Amino acid sequence: MKKAWLVGYLVLLSTYPALAGEDLPELVKRIQPAVVTIITYNGENKTTGQGSGFFIDKEGHLVTSYHVIDGAYKAEIKTLDGRKYPVKCVVAEDRNVDLVELLIDIPQELVRWVPVTKDEPRTAERVVVVGSPLGLEYTVSEGIVSAVRDIPGLGTIFQTSAPMSPGSSGSPVVNMKGEVIGVATFQMIQGQNLNFAVCGKQVLALKPAKTTQPSTSPSFGALITTQGQGLETLERDVALGWKWVLAKDYEKALRYFKTMTQEYPLNAKLWFILGYCYGELGRHTEAIDAYKQVIRIKPDDTEPHFCLGTAFVNVGRYTEAINAFKEAIRIKPDYAEAHGYLGVVYGILGRYTEAIDAFKQAIRIKPDYAAAHCGLGAAYLGAGSRNLALEEYKVLKDLDKNLANQLFDDIYK
Repeated sequence: MKKAWLVGYLVLLSTYPALAGEDLPELVKRIQPAVVTIITYNGENKTTGQGSGFFIDKEGHLVTSYHVIDGAYKAEIKTLDGRKYPVKCVVAEDRNVDLVELLIDIPQELVRWVPVTKDEPRTAERVVVVGSPLGLEYTVSEGIVSAVRDIPGLGTIFQTSAPMSPGSSGSPVVNMKGEVIGVATFQMIQGQNLNFAVCGKQVLALKPAKTTQPSTSPSFGALITTQGQGLETLERDVALGWKWVLAKDYEKALRYFKTMTQEYPLNAKLWFILGYCYGELGRHTEAIDAYKQVIRIKPDDTEPHFCLGTAFVNVGRYTEAINAFKEAIRIKPDYAEAHGYLGVVYGILGRYTEAIDAFKQAIRIKPDYAAAHCGLGAAYLGAGSRNLALEEYKVLKDLDKNLANQLFDDIYK
């Protein structure tokens, strides 16, 4: 019997509905009031930096890039009408994807906000960016989504031709329906129109900060200062290396980030990128070592354990893969993909009862998880339950025809 559970994880299909648009000037007019300029200060009340951000609800919650406020003693925003309001506290953060959610001390009746969508961007989709590049407040740029990349541990990052400059970080990237599909995060100064954003669904997945102490106290700076020194330089250097990762030139990316780990040996993100590059090059043993280094630095991060498990699978170290996936599930019990891959390993080992349980867990969390349905059907078949495999085939027909055909072939070969 073919290993249909493996085939399921090698097939990746994406479909996108057509989006209705609206008049561009009207769209910009509607979005601009939700966008703000963020100004940061040191302990001597001197300006240290500037970026962009946008309100996501009427309660005054605002999203921007993490590096915009990192290391600041305090921060404030300036709205479209020129008024300034202080940042009250950090509400949620995800340093890995360079996002932070802030609470602004502003009357609710004055807040204008823009919705964030979980839908991923489509290549060639028109987008608009509104921000404050180089201090030029409420600058509008238009372009398209040039490419979309799914990076394990970082989520969806996409490239856009909409021009960005320093100060654009934290700007909303908006589709023609007026929804935020991404947040501007970095630009390649050496290239033309090489501008990148993290996906809007990462905003919706932001995790609560460990503390919400006010920004007017020294603890604000302590809260949002990351490990190590020279973060601005580090983030710029990481951005420079991304051009090779996104271009799938993993050899160059590997050489670049290996050098960076020598300078920043305790930076988990750098080791994670190394692991990813090693994996893409088929150097799975070295990927294992890199992911283990990430786990030493950040033991409670889910993604490194999951990626470590996939690396173990690739070298046939299945018992260690099981342990890695179980650890990822311990940290994040609703991690559907970890349950799914656990089912894959159990299936490879012929432990069909455990595979069935794992795939069922994945489907419980993510009912339309086509690869898990395919794996469950294959596990049923391996356990001798042909009728149950047929039931999964029927479900799979509406989710992914290619996987359904693969499972069908296994059932009736």
